[in-house]
Amino acid sequence: MKAVTRILVVSLCMFLVSGCWDRREVNDIAIVIAMAMDKEPDGRYRLSIQVPLVSSLGAQSGGGGGTSGDKSYYVDSAVGRTIREANGLIQARMSREIYYSHHRMIVIGEELAKDGMSDVLDIVARFPENRLTAYIVMTKGKAIELLTAQPQFERFSGEAMRELVKMGGINVTLKDVAQMLGTPGVDAILPVLSAVDSYPKGKSKEIEATGVGLFRQDKLVTIAKPKELLGLRLFQRDFTPFSVVVSLTKHERLTITLSKGRANIKPVVRKGRIHFKIDLYASAVVVENQSHLDLEEEKNIRMLQAKLVEQINNGVNHMMQTIQKKQSDFIGLGIALSRNNPREWRDRYRSRWNEELPKITYEIHSKVNLINVGQTTKNITKGEEDYE
Repeated sequence: MKAVTRILVVSLCMFLVSGCWDRREVNDIAIVIAMAMDKEPDGRYRLSIQVPLVSSLGAQSGGGGGTSGDKSYYVDSAVGRTIREANGLIQARMSREIYYSHHRMIVIGEELAKDGMSDVLDIVARFPENRLTAYIVMTKGKAIELLTAQPQFERFSGEAMRELVKMGGINVTLKDVAQMLGTPGVDAILPVLSAVDSYPKGKSKEIEATGVGLFRQDKLVTIAKPKELLGLRLFQRDFTPFSVVVSLTKHERLTITLSKGRANIKPVVRKGRIHFKIDLYASAVVVENQSHLDLEEEKNIRMLQAKLVEQINNGVNHMMQTIQKKQSDFIGLGIALSRNNPREWRDRYRSRWNEELPKITYEIHSKVNLINVGQTTKNITKGEEDYE
């Protein structure tokens, strides 16, 4: 009886361990690293994918597997009435199955961003093989241009984009975009990347962060330049240190890094008017001193802190003016209002929040602590007489 029981147990285990019947061999799939989506003049969609050429990855140069020169990747694209149809056209001429489970970057072209990105992102989020943690960016012009760029430090432009977004301080994933588009009281933002010539000019095209796209709902309304992002970066959920230049005179200036920062938004509703109290806090470190300023003196520290406060207030004020002018709430003023005044938000403002933005008022209060001036309080190239 025991022998029969053992045979039955072994037989059952053999049925459960039936092998990898649905396995996918690496030689049978085309692993997508990055994908790009554009809107064509005729209204159709262009899908582009970047796929590594496994046969070329081990070599420093030389073509192979459908490429030429020293490229170790392949870019293909097709145009369709939908993104899925375009994907089918690419698959029809590719001998391997297109595999999206490892893609890390999604690039949106400018025309598609202006027209609205919700419809095309539906196909990306609908299937489980697409990662919600993939970063999403936009570019001025055609998105496919970022896939065909060939940076020097990375083998694939998709990898260069991912590393650049991680360091840039404003990184947005597909999940983040879905939450922003689906949450009343906040509008979406996307980092803007561009393919630029290297210097000295060579055959490579480097990827550069050139601004941030600001949206109203799912449509692009404007692109903010890097110098306009001082205010925005202080409102990010995960603060990333960044540097600002403080000018003392025409020829004297200091570079100061904001190492920590946070913002607090408090809405006040009185007689149907919405007023926001915005408090900003930052810690700063002096990283470069091209002046005759002696940072041993307390009065000089206070003067620098005051200049930083002024610069931050100007940046945030410019950002608030952009919010009102473009009617795009990309820092979540509406979310703060809904949390503090849920009844007013639900009954009066939720359905027309973007139209209400030009009417709001605000006040800005900033506090900056200069916590470190480096290993020396003076410029070591200056003599004592320069400080007299």
